[in-house]
Amino acid sequence: MLNQELKLLNRLYQDAQIGMLSIEKVMKKLPDGELKKLLQKQFDMYDKFAEKCDILAVNLDVELKDNSVFKKMKQTTMIYFSLWADNTPRHIVEMMITGTTMGIIDTIKAQKDCTTSNQELLVLVTEFKKIQEDFCEKLKKQLFKV
Repeated sequence: MLNQELKLLNRLYQDAQIGMLSIEKVMKKLPDGELKKLLQKQFDMYDKFAEKCDILAVNLDVELKDNSVFKKMKQTTMIYFSLWADNTPRHIVEMMITGTTMGIIDTIKAQKDCTTSNQELLVLVTEFKKIQEDFCEKLKKQLFKV
């Protein structure tokens, strides 16, 4: 596997992991209901996607790296600070839309920065972008409900 391809696979994996971390932190602040179910479904999709990245890495005999402790702490701190300022369901939906949009942008940039002809990897990029876009649309609909 080329260095560029490993970098792309690792970025996808790390983005899924940071999405899961964010969802996990946010869900703790939500009462049971439709929004929490949506976030749990998205968490599960990110988890399955990260597993696909792991499987591809094993098949290609490469090792994926987790997000740094600093990045995890930074993300957690930003979430808690934002929730401290406003922990309403509407604000949580806004946070998740913003974070998901950032994830979509990062996926597009990663694909552009790390060109590959590996079809399995290209399928993963397309799948991850679609997962995030679909989730973002569902979150937008939640704004009318909260």
